This record gives sequence, structure tokens and C-alpha cells, in this order.
Amino acid sequence: MQSQTNKYQIIRQDWVRSNIRFINNGQYYVDQADGYFETRKGLPKGYYTLRLSINAENRGIVCSVSIEPVGTNKISNKTFMVPVLNAETDQCLTLPIVLTQRSRIRIKPNCQPGIIETAFSILQTNSNTLLTLLRQWTTRKPKESDKLANNEGQSTQQEISWRTEQMYRMKQVRHQAWPKELLPEGNKSDIDKKYNAYLNELEPLLEHDADTIKQWLDLNRDAPLISIIVPTYNTNSTHLRECIESVRRQRYQNWELCISDDCSSSKHIHSILRDYQSRDHRIKLIIRKSNGHICKASNDALNLATGEYVALLDHDDILSDNALYWVARELQKKPYANLIYSDEDKIDDNGARSCPHFKPAFNLDLLLSYNFISHLGVYRRDVITKIGGFRAGLEGSQDHDLALRTVLESSSDQIVHIPRVLYHWRAHPESTASTPDSKDYTTESGLKAVQHYLDKQHERGGVEATARVQAKNRFYCQWQMPKEQPSVELIIPTRDQAEVLKLAINSIISKTDYQDYTITIVDNQSTQSSTRKLFEKITAKHPEKIKIIKYNKKFNYSAINNFAVARSRADIIVLVNNDVEVISKNWLSEMVSHASRPDVGCVGAKLYYSNGTIQHGGVIIGIGQVAGHAHKYFPGDSPGYVDRLQYAQQVTAVTAACLAIRRNIYNNVGGLNEQDLTIAFNDIDFCLRVHARGFRNIFAPKAELYHHESISRGSEDSPEKQKRFKREIDYMLRQYDIQDNEELPSDIFYNPNLTKIHENFDINTSPKSVSDALELRSNYRTFRNYYQRQ
Repeated sequence: MQSQTNKYQIIRQDWVRSNIRFINNGQYYVDQADGYFETRKGLPKGYYTLRLSINAENRGIVCSVSIEPVGTNKISNKTFMVPVLNAETDQCLTLPIVLTQRSRIRIKPNCQPGIIETAFSILQTNSNTLLTLLRQWTTRKPKESDKLANNEGQSTQQEISWRTEQMYRMKQVRHQAWPKELLPEGNKSDIDKKYNAYLNELEPLLEHDADTIKQWLDLNRDAPLISIIVPTYNTNSTHLRECIESVRRQRYQNWELCISDDCSSSKHIHSILRDYQSRDHRIKLIIRKSNGHICKASNDALNLATGEYVALLDHDDILSDNALYWVARELQKKPYANLIYSDEDKIDDNGARSCPHFKPAFNLDLLLSYNFISHLGVYRRDVITKIGGFRAGLEGSQDHDLALRTVLESSSDQIVHIPRVLYHWRAHPESTASTPDSKDYTTESGLKAVQHYLDKQHERGGVEATARVQAKNRFYCQWQMPKEQPSVELIIPTRDQAEVLKLAINSIISKTDYQDYTITIVDNQSTQSSTRKLFEKITAKHPEKIKIIKYNKKFNYSAINNFAVARSRADIIVLVNNDVEVISKNWLSEMVSHASRPDVGCVGAKLYYSNGTIQHGGVIIGIGQVAGHAHKYFPGDSPGYVDRLQYAQQVTAVTAACLAIRRNIYNNVGGLNEQDLTIAFNDIDFCLRVHARGFRNIFAPKAELYHHESISRGSEDSPEKQKRFKREIDYMLRQYDIQDNEELPSDIFYNPNLTKIHENFDINTSPKSVSDALELRSNYRTFRNYYQRQ
């Protein structure tokens, strides 16, 4: 007779793998970040424990465990994220699993390509053991609204139910015995370590040696004079000296330093300034007789300038030694530039550098959200003179205002980004680098600057818009709809999956505040009676909103959507997957307001996985050979890299899981590529072709939806699917691998100094990857042909 202790046996499952290769016993190689293990067959309804151990070469990771329902009447899949520490802890996790119907278990390491050691097993268990585990992994306590049963068995079931639900909603589950800080997002010490490694190992390889610089300077004696303007006021004497010395150390010597002191009460400032003026004829000085604040002081410094270009430098910040050299090189290649800006970081009083800001190429919508251009900013002096210099009353956001007014006088290609850290922003207790809240008045000034830009571009024929404060020094622009509201058609391809489609349709109908839209469901050979019944029900209930059209050919995502668009008469098309669920009521209004702007092409939404983590925050070209979703797996409430998950911005591409575009643009670019890209990458290719026509693709984070991606999407696990996937990769490389590196180039709205392996905006550790991208950036001339072969 079987003993009670052996009642529940280990479930010997046949596991399948995707993008993970077997090496030997317990060792595997993860080929791509989305690799996973999954049970080939479903487990019966019941309670289980999953024992799991993963070591990713001593790197802490966040593993996801998903429950994938199988069979008819599917419910939504459930996923929770769990931190897995490194092998030094010999950590083996015992996780509670509740299956409410037959389901597969999927384990996704979520780590960068490389070797992992892993072991896992599934054991059936009872309700008491399961509840004990749930209490170890969750913090949920009974609420007043919980109606707890008096019966002990029912009470246990209720507690299991709401603790299980909590696991699915948490950003990361953590055992109660663990320390509070586990793989914290944006951990400062971890970031600083990586940046220190970058500064010590990679940055020196990207610099030019003294001979190369001297040779270039000898050959380019006609390079422009750069005037550096510095307003000073009661500056710390050490900081002031270090600021001036950083200018005098410049390898590029064709500069002048124009200093305007705003009537400092600290007299030592005047002594220091006059001393430097006497030692270097390139230093010009004016000492104001009254305090007029930074705008007036900056304008006085500007009046001293005679250079073709003007660089802005704060009185306590520092230029890198080669800052002006790199600026001059770029100006020789792009003499049409009106504004050049670089990456920046922070520096403390000990000279330690931290917090790098690796910026995108010029991005108008992001600049309207906040001043990402900042430092180092170098402006054509004629343009600054034309627009009247700095505007008094905009103190605190005068640089943001100057950049926006320069943009009004420039084409996008006249705003040039140098993806190198050329400016070190001083971090001390009084500086905004150290404490963003130290200058609260800057938010009000910034709002005025953004609204001024919006008003001026509207006067010149642009779309009317209103700016609002979203956070300190952060702004949201509401773009006005056309007077006649555009008609919108939502196109949803589907094949069966009635419950999934029902969730999508119900959420759209019940939560969408935009009125003039219809839904076209493209039925791709559905066979199940439940699907037919759903079609009959929703068309009868919403006859003016929903229609069904049939596509009776083999599944081809591109062809299905083209088929539907060809029959549409709507102003705006929205491609929608059948496995989405609307979150924000204004999702469609937000997307339509952007898509209606004449210079905008594709508009993408902010998408979440079922567990609330980020699935899509725009697409980054070059991640994982072709492309990846920005901020994938970030917590849903994360601000993202330098707040980029929170604000509208230009991106190269967005996913077709939820993509809005004017129908005439869709047709003019030829629709999705149904010959070469039947399933994968058709949206990336489409967005790149829209980009090449000069339209700007936009990520709109206020349009929020769940994308229950793994419910309806099959795995690339069969030989036929893998061959097709390989063909589609090869096509993308033939079309867009302009450097012949077997991968697409670094995304122009990303940064070469950020990783091309993950979607997490980590620092790039490959010198070749960075240097190749820097060379490409420096040589391209227009945004629209950046991804095209010359």
C-alpha cells in the first residue's frame, strides 16, 4: 500500500523548449531572451508545487512562470515574475501553482543569451500545503470586503483564491524570508558599477588618440569658432575654477569663453574671473552692475560672442576634454546644423561620474515632454540672434525654451545628436542634477516654453495643442482633434479563440470613449461552434458597430490585414490583435489625436502582459538581431529609462498588436508585406517604410491595453515554423542590415551606448557595437534614409 508521504508523485513531464539548446545534464544555452521551457501536454486541474532552480552564470535574473490553459473554454493565461538569485545561494524555489483547468506550465528564464544551469519538477500537493506556500510568497491579508466562510474548508479555499490572485498581480513575487531589496529596478549601486566599468573599459576605446586628433586639427583649420557662454553668480570658487579649466583643456583650440557675472555678492568670484581673463586672451568677461537673473546674464554673455556657434555651459559644470573636438568634427560633416547636443552624466566633488543619460536622436515629442537635449547644447549663433536670445521670465527652463524656439526655425535634420558623454553635470546639494526639486519654479517656466512652441507651430499651420503639467518638469500635450471627428475602423483578425475575442470586444465596446469607430472582425477559417455563436451574438447586439468578413485562405497576418484595409473607407485604420483588453477609456482618442497629425504615421499603444508588466513601449530596432520591445518585462508602473515609458515620443516602429495609421498612408506605402513577411516582422518593415516616407511614428503611453500575447500566439517550435521564421529574419537583414553586421543597425531613437541584447536600456559592453553605430550616426544626413542602403 502506498504511504501517505508518497501519495503525490513527481509529474514526469515531457518538456519542450523554444530558443533554448540542450548542452548536457542540467546545462542549457539560451539563444534569445524570450527562450522558455514548457510542458508538452497540459496538467490536470489541481494544486501543485513547482521546484525550480536556475543559475544564469552567477547573474541574478527575474524568471517568469506562466500557466497556459489548453482545451476549449479557455480562460486567460496567468503569469507571475519571481527573482532568482545566483548559484552562490544554492537557491531552489518551491512555488505554489493553482490550476483551475487543464494547463501547460511555461518557465521563461528572462536572461540574456548564455549558459544556464537549471532543474525543475512538479509535484501534486494538498490544499493545506499549498496555502502554507502561498502565505510565504504573498502578503495579502483579509479585507473587510472579504466574506470569509465559517466552514474551515471553504475558508481555506477562499484564502487560496485571493492569495493566488495576488501572485498574478504583483510586479515580482518574493518569499517573506528574503531581504526587502531583490533585484530592484534601477538599483543605483548596480548602475554605477556598470557605468564605472564602461568608463574604465569601453569609453577609452571610443576616444581618438592624440595623433589622430592633431592630424584632424591640422587638416581642418577652417573649423568654426565656438563661443562658450557661461553666466556666473556666487559660484563655489572650486567649481568655477574646474569649469573654466575644463574649457582651457580642450584639445580643440578654436574657442572663446564668454563669461557674464550677474553682479555676484561674493567678491572672490570677480577676482577669479579677472585672473583667468588676464591669463588667456580667449576669455571675455562682463560684470553686470545689477542682478538680472540667468536669462539677462546669458544674453550679456551672448553679446560677447563672435563665433559661428555658441555652446552653453553652466558655471559649475565640466566639459570633457574632447567635447569641442567632437562637436567641430560633426559640424565639418554637417555644416547645415542649427543645434548639436550630446549625452551627459553627473559628477561629484571627488570627480566621480555617475547617472549617464544616453539620449535618442532628435525627438520632437519627447522634447515637448521634457528637456532631454539639455547639455551639451551647441547652437548656431545666427539662429539664436534671430529668435532674440534667452527670454526673460523663463528662468529655470531657459535652455528648454531656447531649444524649442530653435526647433521652430529648423528642419529635423538640422538638429544633430552626438551619442558621446561630452558634459558632466555638477551634482551638489543646491543643483538640479542632485535634487530635481531644488528649483520648483522651473516647472512653470517649462510649461510656458512648451505652450509657446505649440502656439507658434499652430500659427504656422500645425495642429492646435494644449500643454499640461504631468509631473515636475514633465509635460503632456493634448493634440486637438479635427473639427470633423475622423472615422476609425478597428481590424481584428481571428480564428476561433472565442473567449479571447469576446474579452477584447467587450472591453472595446464598454471602455472606449471615442464614438466614431467600427470593428471589422476578419474570420480566418474558424470552425468552432462557440465562435459562430459569438459572431451571431455580437453582430446582433451591435449591428452598427461590428461586422464579420471572411478570409478563406491559409493564415497570413499581412494578407489578412491588407484584405480588410482594401475594403475599408475609414479615415484611420487601427490594427488590433484579438488578444488585447482595453484599460484606459481614452485609448482610442489618444491614438487618433496623434494619427490625425499630418506629420505622424504609425501610432502605437502601451501594452501590458496579463500580470501587469510591460509588453510593449515602442520598438527598438537592432535588439536581438532585428528588433525588440522597449522596456519589456519592466513593472507596469515603472517610469522607464529617463521617464520614457511615461511620455509620448517618436520611435522607429511600434507593434501591430495595436497600431493606428491614416488609411491613405497605409495604402501609399503598400500595406503589410504579404509576400515575404507573412507572420513575423511585418509591422517592423511597415513602420520602417512609413518612416522612410518622412512620417514620424509615435509611441502613445496614455493609450493603455493588456496584450494577453501568449494566449493566441503559437510558439516557433516546429521545424516548419522555424524555417519560416528564419526566412523572415533573412529578409529583414537583406533589406535593412546596412552595415552587413548580421543585425539591423542601432535604432536612431535609442543610443549606441545602450545594449542591443536586451530591451532594458542597460549599458552596451561591446566596443565594436558602439563604434560601428557611432560611425553610422556621424555619416547619415537625413532621418528618413537612416535604415536604407546607400
